[in-house]
Amino acid sequence: MTLDNAWAGLERIAGTVLGPDDDGYDAARQTFNGTIDRRPEVIVGCHSTDDVVAAVRAARAADLPIAVRGGGHGVAGHAMADGALVVDLRAMRSVVVDPERRRAMAGGGALWEDVDGATVPHGLATTGGTFGDTGIGGLTLTGGLGFLMGTAGLTCDNLMRAVVVTADGNVVVAGHDGDPELLWALRGGGGNFGVVTEFEFALHPLGPLVLGDFLMHLDQAADALRIAADIARDAPPELVLFIGGPTTQGPPLEDGSPSGPATFMNISAVYQGSAADAEAAVAPLRAVPGLVGAFASQTYPEIQASAGILPFGLRHYWKGHFVRDLEPSAVDAVVDAMRTVPGGHSFMLLENIGGRARSEPDGGAAFGQREARWNVSALGVWEDPGQDDEQIAWVRGTVDALAPASLTGAGYGNYAPVDETDERVRASFGPERHARLARVKRLYDPDNVFRFNHNIEPAPDVAEAAHAGA
Repeated sequence: MTLDNAWAGLERIAGTVLGPDDDGYDAARQTFNGTIDRRPEVIVGCHSTDDVVAAVRAARAADLPIAVRGGGHGVAGHAMADGALVVDLRAMRSVVVDPERRRAMAGGGALWEDVDGATVPHGLATTGGTFGDTGIGGLTLTGGLGFLMGTAGLTCDNLMRAVVVTADGNVVVAGHDGDPELLWALRGGGGNFGVVTEFEFALHPLGPLVLGDFLMHLDQAADALRIAADIARDAPPELVLFIGGPTTQGPPLEDGSPSGPATFMNISAVYQGSAADAEAAVAPLRAVPGLVGAFASQTYPEIQASAGILPFGLRHYWKGHFVRDLEPSAVDAVVDAMRTVPGGHSFMLLENIGGRARSEPDGGAAFGQREARWNVSALGVWEDPGQDDEQIAWVRGTVDALAPASLTGAGYGNYAPVDETDERVRASFGPERHARLARVKRLYDPDNVFRFNHNIEPAPDVAEAAHAGA
């Protein structure tokens, strides 16, 4: 685009500057969720921290709010905003590994496939997204549930250091050689505090891994869920359970032919160890009538790829609850939701929170739902705009049915919808964490320039509040 005085400094950046009249603008503003169609004032493709500094300062000079685009995978579409300057990090995907220190330094626009591709050859990994094309930024800053969380903790727990461009265009470090309070806030507090241009992750040795996929008819789903809940309560940290359904791909018949259109539920079990130990850990599941499945050795990249890829452009509305446990009301809600799913590609997803994921890392983390045993989410995914009302109603009805079992009255920020309420955002942290986050927000973004997120407004200035009350 033609740059005038309003965009002073952007002429020096290495990347692109796109406005509404430029070729490439429409492609650049597309995100994961096809229900979202937003038109930023300008999209700045950044190649370095210096580029991000220039973009932030240009936004402030033009009095524009700032959105940040990493992987663009967020269901709520926070990567794009009407009338905003978008800091686009997609060119910043480098990953450098220090195998001796067991650390990975990744650019703010990196995807999990970039991180895994760099770390796995060293026999190392960190908890990452279960879709390889997910951006590291959104997932890390809002929590991070993944296949290694039982032994390695959440993704945010493994964030050791971050380079951040704050709302005033300054570069600060979060971590041991910078501000530890900012690091605490970045571990689950979302994109409220600035643009993270570099993430440093702790890495963990990758031992043998096995994946078990178990299928049962929905008629046995309630029994299977109760047994899975029993297993999860006493499971070793090496075991992580993911449950999904409905799926129409059931077990084959005895002659090997397809089973037909019956509806099934799937339990995926990832175990860090031998198939024999894995089988022993889930042995009670074998009591479920008609259950089929077995464990097989897989590499970490194979397990990461097991969920496949959801293409950009599908229509999405996701929502859920962190539940205390799979209590009877939660089991009933899940099974009913699987039976009444309104077509499309929609499904229920249950993620077991166990092992190290239930404990805060050294230095703590803002993430606030660790006492939950499960994250239970209704994922509405469809293609026909004519289904919008039906799909959204299914998700909302399911979430209402899950509410009696909810730990805090809130769900997972990375699965939250575009219309997530302030009440649920507050509930996800609890009053003490939320107040602490608001104080960090006041320090680094007092004008709430970074507001396109599950927003935490800055705490009021104490002096100003005292003056107003005088």
